[in-house]
Amino acid sequence: MLVRIFTFCFFLIGIHAHVNAKPNCQSITMSAHPNYPPFHWRSGNTLTGASIELSEHIFSELGVKAHVVYMGPWKRVLKSAKDSKVDFIPALKKTLERKTYLDFTKESFAANPVAVFTRKGEIVQLNGLWQLSRINGSINAGDRHGELIDTFLKRQPNIQRIHGIAQNFQMLSMKRVDYVITGLMSAQNYLRSNRLENKFDVVLQLDNYEVHNAFTQHFSKKCPQVVKQFNLRLNELKQQDKITPVLKHYQQVWLSLSDKNQHSPP
Repeated sequence: MLVRIFTFCFFLIGIHAHVNAKPNCQSITMSAHPNYPPFHWRSGNTLTGASIELSEHIFSELGVKAHVVYMGPWKRVLKSAKDSKVDFIPALKKTLERKTYLDFTKESFAANPVAVFTRKGEIVQLNGLWQLSRINGSINAGDRHGELIDTFLKRQPNIQRIHGIAQNFQMLSMKRVDYVITGLMSAQNYLRSNRLENKFDVVLQLDNYEVHNAFTQHFSKKCPQVVKQFNLRLNELKQQDKITPVLKHYQQVWLSLSDKNQHSPP
């Protein structure tokens, strides 16, 4: 079982005055993708990771109690947000469809490049997505990577949507697909933790992509002051460059836990 880490962020985040929140705004329910390290991942019946810890501490500063819940697969998390069963989702891609039920923070949480992975040595570096049009690819079911990539994928008849990053790379390894498009950081963490990084190449990296935090529109309308103050505090942390160290820390946490799990006795 993965272990949650609480101590790292305390020295990064100072204590600010609490928001004078309405009684029905003094708690918030948060969930996220269950397998997206170092941003967040499942740990038993809850979630941990850089976005979880930082969001919890910001809410704590604002006098808002954050309840972190594991909701299951990513599609279920998004459905729960649509149904207002979840109030807040940290570190996800901003898309037009998600904007119909989520209010994204003005300030992005972090950069999150998207990459095209292929089998080692089979494809040279690409100049653009258009070069993938005639070969078979896959993407993690439910993932979104921004309008440019999502529009490209919708137009490709030879794209499979496969549940789970492990299954996507397994299909690539078995030559069932020729490439996988996914978030660079989460994929690299998966490959390193499973000692697979020497079996695949990054042939195209798209850097102008970010993840944002998002409140459900129901919560935003009910508690606009909390949303406003969260945005301000997030902006302060970015200006002080205090988010990157937390991401690096949780990357090491994830790799250490994965290595420990691999070497634990059966």
